Amino acid sequence: MSTRLLTTKLFVPPPRPDLVPRPRLIQRLDAGLRLGHRLTLASAPAGFGKTTLLSDWLGQVDRPATWLSLDDGDNDPARFLAYLLAALQRIDPTLGQTSQAILQTPQEPPFEPLLTGLVNDIAETPEPFILVLDDYHVIESPPIHKVVSFLLDHLPSSEQGMHLVIATRADPPLPIARLRARGQLTELHLADLRFTPSEVATYLNDLKGLALSAEHVAALEQRTEGWIAGLQLAGLALRETLLLHGHENAASFIEAFTGSQRYVLDYLTEEVLSRQSEDVRAFLLQSAVLDRLTGPLCDAVRFGIAETSGSSSGTAVTEQTGSQSLLEALEAANLFIIPLDEERRWYRYHHLFVDLLRQRLLRERAELVPELHRRASEWYEQNGLIPEAVSHALASGNLERAADLIEWIAWQTLIRGEIRTLRGWLGRLPVELTRSRPQLGVLCAWALAFSGESESIERFLQGVDMRQVPGEVAAVRAYVASLHDEMPQATELAHQVFEHLPERKWFSRGIAAMILGMAPLGSGDPAAAVQALSEAVGLSEAAGQTYLALIATAMLGEALQMQGRLREAAKAQRRALQLASEKGDRPVPFVGIAHVGLSRLLYEWDDLDGAMRHAERGIELSRLGGLVEAIPAGLLILAQVHLARGRPDQAARLIQDTEQEAQRYENEYVMARAAALRMRLWISSRDRVPPAPWREQHLPDTGGGTTYLRELARIAQVRELMASSLAAAPNQGTGVRKALELLQQLREAAMSAGRVENTIEILVLQALALQMEGDADQALSALKHALSLAEPEGHVRTFVDEGEPMGRLLRRALSQGIAPGYVSRLLAAFGESARPELPAAQALAEPLTERELDVLRLIAAGLSNREIAQELFVAVSTVKSHINHIYGKLDVRSRTQAVAKAQKLDLL
Repeated sequence: MSTRLLTTKLFVPPPRPDLVPRPRLIQRLDAGLRLGHRLTLASAPAGFGKTTLLSDWLGQVDRPATWLSLDDGDNDPARFLAYLLAALQRIDPTLGQTSQAILQTPQEPPFEPLLTGLVNDIAETPEPFILVLDDYHVIESPPIHKVVSFLLDHLPSSEQGMHLVIATRADPPLPIARLRARGQLTELHLADLRFTPSEVATYLNDLKGLALSAEHVAALEQRTEGWIAGLQLAGLALRETLLLHGHENAASFIEAFTGSQRYVLDYLTEEVLSRQSEDVRAFLLQSAVLDRLTGPLCDAVRFGIAETSGSSSGTAVTEQTGSQSLLEALEAANLFIIPLDEERRWYRYHHLFVDLLRQRLLRERAELVPELHRRASEWYEQNGLIPEAVSHALASGNLERAADLIEWIAWQTLIRGEIRTLRGWLGRLPVELTRSRPQLGVLCAWALAFSGESESIERFLQGVDMRQVPGEVAAVRAYVASLHDEMPQATELAHQVFEHLPERKWFSRGIAAMILGMAPLGSGDPAAAVQALSEAVGLSEAAGQTYLALIATAMLGEALQMQGRLREAAKAQRRALQLASEKGDRPVPFVGIAHVGLSRLLYEWDDLDGAMRHAERGIELSRLGGLVEAIPAGLLILAQVHLARGRPDQAARLIQDTEQEAQRYENEYVMARAAALRMRLWISSRDRVPPAPWREQHLPDTGGGTTYLRELARIAQVRELMASSLAAAPNQGTGVRKALELLQQLREAAMSAGRVENTIEILVLQALALQMEGDADQALSALKHALSLAEPEGHVRTFVDEGEPMGRLLRRALSQGIAPGYVSRLLAAFGESARPELPAAQALAEPLTERELDVLRLIAAGLSNREIAQELFVAVSTVKSHINHIYGKLDVRSRTQAVAKAQKLDLL
């Protein structure tokens, strides 16, 4: 079952055949465009020709235009935005795709970042265009007014982007006064839209052929006050009067109606309806329950005359045909029917006219109304327009049928983020009915959860028979518990979801799997996280939930990286990027988390350009409405890149930004990493030890057990202890010994938990601390262990970021044949800083080049010429050439002599 948007809401109404030219108003509309105004406001009561004027203008203006006819159902912000984006994409199919992706989340969308992306897209359109929002008076939702206000405040000049036109019965709560003061507003109000005497004459005499005298025209203009709807009805009624009784009765006819517009409309409607055939009159009344009209729909809804002569209940249904011809005949007779498309397949009645028809229907045949709505509901259901089917089912009073339809479409409505629509439907059902249907009860609970009203969920669920839906209820409760960071409870409930829910319940099982992956990921159990998140990816993809699948895939990449499986982690992050690209040419904002995740991997592989590019992109997308928690992690990567490139000032500013963002989003993991990076920055600056207040402010709490967060915090503490020891030589041993004690605890915990990424860093720190203690052999042993874990996945920056102390250790490892190929690549990543500095007394007449030193280290490691060529990716002949140069510079004749001489000169 699929649902779709009602495309008739996006049609620009075609010009009317009885159109009165209004050049004075067209000129004012044109002037607004020419002056670069952001908004044109056509504000006047019903029946003053707003829609007709705008339709005529769009047919003349030399600018692309799109249209959105609003109705009561558009008060749901997600639904409004879905239709708004659909209207804009009739101008450019790629326009707003970034914003469209944000709407895929079940929660109410973050409007400001969504609209920021939309405004940016509009600014990039190749040519300016017009958007008309018709019937804006039906919008009562404050969030939607905020959406439109944001657009008006931030849109580029209409000469460059979009000119917004709003047609409404009353001035909306938008920044009208501000736009007026800035000269960015074109206004048409009741006094502007009234027909002038000459326009009245044109309409009645030239278009309707009534041949009225100037006196009668003036009288009609005075009676109607230029009200176009009244003049249209007067023309319809006068035609019959003049045909039957001649022009001598025109004056008495005109004098017969006076007073308020409602009185005039009632009188004229009676006059018009009384002159229609019984078939036409029945058609008008019965089709009045419909907001939009098309032949097949009207055929399905109509009763035959024989049916309506008796009671509607139990009456045999007579199949009706010919509604399309009747619609076309009504349009030809100008009977207040407006075509919605050029093909004349869809129509609507004038709003005033349909209101009166509905009142007449209730007064004359109220017993038919429920059946008319029931038939409309069935037609919409059969044609896949389920939201409209729900509305008519509710209007019919058949609440059981409405409940059936809501159950059918509610999950899709929920997943699309149309929470207000769903809550509106459920709110029209008796609470007892909702609670008597466990599925509806669960849906109501989800709607409350996604609306941020989680405190109301338990009170509502008390009346639901939860024994029938234990898995669904557990999923809602697990989600709410995760929002409140009550992960033990959330995990327990998520397990219940899998115990009670069948496999086809992908949405709820997918959320449960996400929770089961989030908990171990946060506590540092990567194996459990990988298992749960892999299942979450599969369930989310099966449910067609790109949002959940993408987030689960990116989180899976994090878990794999924690295990030290960098290549698989990169594959997962790139899969997340692929999932986003499948949604269209425009970026999906919440894929920012995958960009940041990939940037961490690229940084570790020493691809600094790629790391910076993906981190910047991840931050940009996350600010557009993605997962904002990714922002501090992306800023931290940028800080690392700047520090690696020797830009400590930029790195320091970015670390500060990282800490501020991490505190804002309560990301304690990034705060711990930022603290460790601050210590590395300080070590590289060779400055003084940070004062105690700084430590209290920036170093996370390290008390308690050995959870993942505490482990990260303790790594930062270790760096602080080692940094303090470097700065205070007399007390050096105390700080280093404390660091080594802590590192041993951390190493055991990280290894037992399978946190290979942290294990490698801890071993690296152990090696450096042991080197500071003067225990060269143990330092080399710790380094060897770190290299054995790191080499298969190609870690680089974990070693290189430690600077020259690590360079010395690596050169020593190379001289002893420890992972010679890998160590050589690491030393190459150091650049100039990896070259050994020779004492002046021992300097060679002609120093060895960096490549010759690489070859010499590999010779010392016992590699053959062919193996050296493979390690350095050069030809064997090139290796031989380097060896000859080495022999000449060292004044030796063999490998053994070369190694011995190099050791004597401390070249190895």
